[in-house]
Parts: sequence; C-alpha cells; structure tokens
Amino acid sequence: MLKSTFYSRFAAAWVLFVAASGCSSCSVVPAPAYPVLSQANINFGSVLLGSRSSQSLTLTNTGGSPLLISGITLTGANAPSFAISDGCGASLAANSACTIQVTFSPSVVGSAVALLNITDNAPSTEQSATLSGTSTNLVTADVIVYGASPSGILASIEAAKLGKNVVLLEPTPILGGMLSNGLGSTDLYGTPLIGGLAEQFFKEVNAAYSSAPSALGGFAFEPHVAESVFKSMLNQYQNIGIFAGALVSSVQMSGSTITSLATRNGLIFQGKEFIDASYTGDLMSAAGVSYSVGRESAAQYAERLAGVGVPAEIVQPPIDAYVEPGNPASGLIAHVTGDNLGIPGSSDAAVMAYNYRLCVTFDPDNQIPFDEPPNYDPAEFELLGRALAHSPQLQLSDLFLFKPLPQNKYDLNNGGLLTPQSTDEVGESYAYPDGSAAIRQQIEQEQVRYTRALMYFLKTDSRVPQKAQAGANELGRCKDEFTGNNGWPYQIYVREARRMIGAYVLTEHDLELETSIPDSIGVGGYPVDCHWVHVVNVNGTVNGEHTGTIQPKPYRIPYRILTPQASQATNLLVSVDVSASHVAYDSLRIEVTYMIMGQAAGAAASLAIDADSTVQAVNYASLSSQLLKDGSVLAPQ
Repeated sequence: MLKSTFYSRFAAAWVLFVAASGCSSCSVVPAPAYPVLSQANINFGSVLLGSRSSQSLTLTNTGGSPLLISGITLTGANAPSFAISDGCGASLAANSACTIQVTFSPSVVGSAVALLNITDNAPSTEQSATLSGTSTNLVTADVIVYGASPSGILASIEAAKLGKNVVLLEPTPILGGMLSNGLGSTDLYGTPLIGGLAEQFFKEVNAAYSSAPSALGGFAFEPHVAESVFKSMLNQYQNIGIFAGALVSSVQMSGSTITSLATRNGLIFQGKEFIDASYTGDLMSAAGVSYSVGRESAAQYAERLAGVGVPAEIVQPPIDAYVEPGNPASGLIAHVTGDNLGIPGSSDAAVMAYNYRLCVTFDPDNQIPFDEPPNYDPAEFELLGRALAHSPQLQLSDLFLFKPLPQNKYDLNNGGLLTPQSTDEVGESYAYPDGSAAIRQQIEQEQVRYTRALMYFLKTDSRVPQKAQAGANELGRCKDEFTGNNGWPYQIYVREARRMIGAYVLTEHDLELETSIPDSIGVGGYPVDCHWVHVVNVNGTVNGEHTGTIQPKPYRIPYRILTPQASQATNLLVSVDVSASHVAYDSLRIEVTYMIMGQAAGAAASLAIDADSTVQAVNYASLSSQLLKDGSVLAPQ
C-alpha cells in the first residue's frame, strides 16, 4: 500500500512540475492504477449446513490508468467452502468499480476462514480480504412438521396462525404431496363437510382459474397449480421455514419425548411438538411408535370386511391363468401368482396396489410421448391381451379412468376393479411401507418401467382394439408438468402404508355409527375403497382379491386417532398414517380427510405448547373451539 501511495504522489507532483515549467514537449505521466477493496474482512456469521450465503465486495480503481487483473483466487484450508463470482474481468478502467460476489456454502459443521487475493498490475501487486463464517446444522422451532403433503401444509399453517414458529420438512423436491403430483381430480364425499383450511385451498384453486367450469369449483386442477396455491398459502406466514429434500434418518428421544430429528443431509431439527404428515409414517416409525402394515384379521376388531377377501374372477368370460391355456405345467402368465392367500378373514401383511397418477393430454403441442422402455416384452401383458381379445370395441377410456382437468389435461388413474391390467402393478407395493430408501426407489423405478411398458403395449400390440390403440397413440405426458422429471410425478401414489396403533383405533364400527365419538375433529364419509391386493390363479382362472366395500354415512373423526400411546410418544401427532384398522383407513385415505386431520394436528400442537401438556392431554373443549373458530366442520350435517 505504501508503494502504491508513493507512485500516486509522484505522478501528481510530475503533472504540477510539467505545468509550471511550460514544457510543451514533456509527456504527462498518467497516475498509475490504484485499487481499493471495500472491505478487508467479510464475516458471513452462522450459516446452515448445506445452504449458502452471499455478500458483495467492491473493487474500485481510483488511479489514472487501467487496472489489469491477472487473477482472483481463494486460498487457505477452508477455501472450498467459499466461491467467487467475478464481475470485474481482466481490466478495470480508471475511476471505475466492479463487484465480486462471494458465497459461503459450508459442507461441514464448524468455523471456516479463507483469503481472497487479487493479483493485478498495480504497484502494490496484491489486494486481499479475509473471509470467515461458521456452519451450524441445528434448526429450532416450536413445531416440526415432517411431510409437506396437503395434511402437513395445513398443519403448518394452522400452527403458524396460532403464533408458533414452524419448520416444514419435505423429502421430495416439491410441496403438496399427491395433489401436486398428479391427483388433480379430488376424491370427495360431500362438499358441505369440508371446512377450514381445506375449504380455503379449494376456493383459492377455483380463483386461480377464475371460476372456469373446467375447474369444477376448485376440485379439478393441474398439478403445478395445486403446488402454486399451496406455496401462496404458506408464503403468508413468515414464521414457517421450509426445507425440501429433507429425509428423516433418526429421531432422538428423552423418555417418551421427542427432542429432535436428524435428516440424511446432516441437519438436526429441535422442536417442542412434532407432526408426522408423511404418507409412509417414517417419523412415527423412527420414534418407536407402534404401527401395523397390511390387514388385521376379522376377529381382531370384529370387523366383517377385515382380513383377506374372497377372490373373484376379474372379467367375463374368465381368463385362463396358464402360459399355455389349460396346461398347468406351462406356468402362470405374468403378474398372476399362485393362490397362497389365507382363508377369508385371516390377516396378512399385503397392501393394495400403488400407481403413478399421471397428468396426460391429447394435445400434441404439449405432450411427451410414451416410448418403448428397455427390455420391453409384450408377454408381460398377456393377461390384458387375452381380455382384449374378447372385447374388440373397447376404447382407451375403458382401460383407464380419465378425469378431466383444466387446459385439456387429464388425471389418469387405474381403470378400476373390472380391468385386468391398468396402471396399478398389483403385488409390487408390498415391501414399500417398511422398505429402506433404496428399496422404495427400486419399487418406484419399477412402477415407472411397468407404466411405460403398458402404454407401449397399448400403442403397438396387434391384440389391442383399434379405437383403444388409436387413443393410446394420441396420448402423452404433459410437457409443462413435472418439468424437472420428464413429465413423471415426483411421488408414487401410496394408497396405504403404515397405520399407527394409537390411543384409539378407528374401525368399521365407527364408520357404521355404532360407537360414540366425544372428541370429533372433522367428518369422514368416503367409501371403503381398496384396490386389488392380489391377482391369483384359482383353479386355472385369473382372480382378483381385495377388501370389500361399504358406503358409510358421514361419521365423526376422533382426535385420539392422531395421538400415539402416551407411553411411546407424548409430543408427536400423526395426521396421515393415523390409528385405524385397514378397513377404516380405506375410507380415511383421501387427501380431503388428510387435510382435515392436518389442520387439527396443527391446532393441537399449538395448544399442547400453550398448556405445557402432552398431546394426549390437550383440552378437547379448547381444541374444538379453535377448530370451529377456524371454520372446521366437526359433526355430520
């Protein structure tokens, strides 16, 4: 710096000398470049592990000559934690300035220091600034919500409305669960029973479409619109922090109290109350809370629909189950298994089939065609091919449920119980509920492969009726949905996974209004709806097996099904994988009901904090009063 000052003063003196001497032939020596950094030290403070913080550094050339920059570098052991964005280039004109953006992106916990060096042609050949920061992996809040499903989003908003600091964690890249992942045609059981924040969501969706008839009052929507509305609702509350890509890895407990949860990206979240709003109950499981997977026996809760169902022929005429019709020695056709079911009414560990709820269109300008998957083999769809041979007039709409959405799109769902093969890959979901992240990913990838193969079969196989094949060749995934995932939803449709065994287990008897519910937080009423659980060979013909159905009258949903057993967890609420038998859960398992239970969980978590009580001891009078104030419907109308 002294050297630079010397040259600056020398140049100024020379100019004065030339002017005084009147020497017209003498050359004026321009003042040399003179760089000045706006800061000698940049402290980023505390930054969360895996996130980033940026600050600006200004370099000014106060000299009379261009500053020629030969390098801007970072040195020191912690240099990889910092990055620079050079806005200066190779030359900085006299009396001008440029900006260097400096970013701190810590990858390990602890303090970090580095040196930013600028090498140039100034007489003082190097300028520098010290960079420092500290990384933390600890996030604290009043309420930690795991799973940004619609249930988790509404739980977060309710707790935030009641003045609590909330952290919302989501394992996938997008918010909104299945409503943002293809389930654009909402399952309903009576719109007057939908109140509170759920009603607000559908009203805001309707407003987003300017009440267009195609939006069906807000109950039909494109996936990206659902996500946008959820984000808009969340953005109204500055006391909600959102972390995407946060997959729970472990839970720390003190007795029956959850103290924190850790995620696979190294973060730790501490809170007073926790809510599991995931579709798979991963937080609940990590906390050691009891749960079940599969179907209870009919004897366990004295439910007439419980347990293994009675297999039935899927279509008429019956489909031969063998590769060589009539020859058991030839083996079974693909996707048909041997009849290893227990007796009707016995328990099992199987869950109903999953699928992807695709958002599709017939608009050629907005579609990604279904192409041939690797190792495609049309023999995989022999079951469907044999059924189609008896129905030459079938159309594509006979094989899938096409639910119309705005903008010429459709929510494509499995074709129902009378279709031998559709988007449900029966039997593939059994290992998902308790599966590791790797196993779940394998199942998801297999379901994508299966769906691609199915659509390619319909486009190309000679056994497909002409009208159905023409429709398949005109159909594609929507180019403007799931743009970062080639038009595929980010989440598979987990229709059921784990179910908590909590303070109260909802059963078929509650759906049949045979019980008294003194702690209602909302109203259910969707049919008991179970997709195929097994497709099996029975005496040489293909049969499907699933839980039977009933259409309940509107019934009260008890608060107790959100609470674990007090001996297991006292500050955890579960708003999706609630405490219910398989039969009852088959009625609860729709997004509207999840949303109702999510709002109740958010209110209960806030009340538990205010009263310094366990979730099991939340005062129901206070809870019901708050929910009614928020517009919830607590009793059948």
